[in-house]
Amino acid sequence: MKRFIVTVFVLVLGCAPAFAGGGKQSQSGGVAGGKKTVSFYTWWADAERAMGEALVAEFEKANPNLKVEQNYVAYNDYHSKINTVMASGVPADVFQLNEFLIKEWGNKDVIQDQRPYYLAAGINPEEFSLSSGTFSTGQKLWAISYGVTTIALFYNRDMLKEAGITPPPEDVTKPWTWDQYVAAAKKLTKDANGRTPNDAGFNYDNLIQYGTVMPTSWIYVLPLLYTGNSSVANSAGTALEITSPAGIRIIQSIANLALVDKVAPTVAMTNTNAFSSLPTMLMNGQLGMFIGGTFQFPDFKNEGYDVGIAQIPSFSGRGDSMTLPGGFVLGKGAGNDAFSLAHFISNYNNWVTASKSSKVALTQLPDTRSTYTDPALNAAWIAQFDANLAKVAGDIIQKACRPSESINLKNFSEIMDQTIAPVLDKVWLGSETAQQALPPLNQVLQGKLQGVWD
Repeated sequence: MKRFIVTVFVLVLGCAPAFAGGGKQSQSGGVAGGKKTVSFYTWWADAERAMGEALVAEFEKANPNLKVEQNYVAYNDYHSKINTVMASGVPADVFQLNEFLIKEWGNKDVIQDQRPYYLAAGINPEEFSLSSGTFSTGQKLWAISYGVTTIALFYNRDMLKEAGITPPPEDVTKPWTWDQYVAAAKKLTKDANGRTPNDAGFNYDNLIQYGTVMPTSWIYVLPLLYTGNSSVANSAGTALEITSPAGIRIIQSIANLALVDKVAPTVAMTNTNAFSSLPTMLMNGQLGMFIGGTFQFPDFKNEGYDVGIAQIPSFSGRGDSMTLPGGFVLGKGAGNDAFSLAHFISNYNNWVTASKSSKVALTQLPDTRSTYTDPALNAAWIAQFDANLAKVAGDIIQKACRPSESINLKNFSEIMDQTIAPVLDKVWLGSETAQQALPPLNQVLQGKLQGVWD
């Protein structure tokens, strides 16, 4: 599973100039068993590692003269490992980077511009991938996404039907409003006596089912801000927007799910083991809805559960979600063989083939344009994936979302993870209101907003 906690990833930038101009040799070009080798580093584990191994097997089948040296490093150790490798004088050929680091490393000349390789191969990167899947600054292309996660609303169809709730619209550009979402959550929340927050005598301290949960992770907060014409920062990355009246209203509305509306568990409760798996709670009828990532869909598919999927609720009435793409980059000195591997991984249609041959479930959504536009490729993806999720999530990605701000906003980790998140925790806990907690951030972050990469 993709890790969504922002981690400060410090590169030994003093080594960066030595990489420029091919000053250091990459790991490619070696020979193993008579084949040229390409080094590959990732933090994928479990099912993702199985998919990685399946992709490499397909790549080596298509390129019998190449051997991929696979390095799967635990996420908690990955950053220090890559720093060590990149500073060793023999940088990695193809390696994974957090989406919020790709443009930074590119602009610091630590990784290669892949555009010349694509053009030499006769491929227009912007035609190959959706705009949400390209990591570029100016004319330089640092990576093309291998797949994307988007944020959606998952719901228990039976619980909505029993409560007399019409499901969210199928049109992802016209989702529920936030008020409709809260109204539905109130009907889905019940105490031990069957009372809802709409009924007299409702007992919030003795609930048997919750309407929803508070979406407090930044990967859920960001798209909800986007639906209300707000964001963390303005488009230039020079001033905060989360502290605007719209941002304050949205943050407080999220907190109110537990603090006022009484349709969600408190933060303290969600940190217990009882809430460790929201998909399980939804399937068991303990939870009516939740805003989550499409990476959670396999939990439902593995159980053969027909989960409802829709666009996230909107504060403006306009459909708007967010994509989180993942990327593999080329180390300095890596050549055509390394590019061949990076490009192979970035082509989602190869994931479909690898999934079919290895029986490993797909967890990513496509950023590759042909997966959506070519009828045969689209049918192959749906057959290997899921028709319902493919339709809804595919529509969100193509019609009603924007790339995560974490990709373009400079020093995103410092701004969000180190500064804003601890302030938001006070709002989620109810120790301060959003109106009290957020405005001081303008002073705290004054001078620390460094703009955007594009």
